[in-house]
Amino acid sequence: MRVKSEEKRQEILDIAKRSFTQQGFEQTSMSYIAKELGGSKATLYNYFSSKEEIFSAVMESSATEQIANAFLSLDHHDDLMAALPEFGFNFLQSVLKPDIMAIYRMAMNEAERSSVGRHFYENGPKKGWLHLSGYLQHQMEKGHLRTADPWLAAMQLKGLLSAEFFEPYALRAIDIPDDNQIKLAVERAIGAFMALYKL
Repeated sequence: MRVKSEEKRQEILDIAKRSFTQQGFEQTSMSYIAKELGGSKATLYNYFSSKEEIFSAVMESSATEQIANAFLSLDHHDDLMAALPEFGFNFLQSVLKPDIMAIYRMAMNEAERSSVGRHFYENGPKKGWLHLSGYLQHQMEKGHLRTADPWLAAMQLKGLLSAEFFEPYALRAIDIPDDNQIKLAVERAIGAFMALYKL
């Protein structure tokens, strides 16, 4: 029974994600999701209490999981100059994916009206940046980076990695960059970061 429940929950999330991405948050209703599911709104309410809760679950099951893998890649390297470029590349590749960017745009838009944006940040990006902050603190303690506020260092690295592509792509001013463009942008960002923090 539990397996069927998990399958149904995932089916709801898949339908909701497609609808949110194609129609936007406001245009997607519980009735529409139920119709696409082939069931009733009562079925949805067995799994989720509101559209906002479905949206939060969609964000966590797609954006959070994909981006989390970039941060977890830090755990595989104690070598700073191997870890940071790999992390940077994985991070940018994740956040620049069209489906992830669509969810980010909706979270930003919905943040004006509900707690969805805050919930997304607390359960997604913030956890990742805390993970990076911990990694940088470890590198500072080992003497590989100058001692500083590790959270501030993580935010500065975030800014450097995001500088070239994130905003223009989010605003549809540029096409999605290819892997080589991302690689070069990461190299520039890590170079600037190391100029700030390398002993």
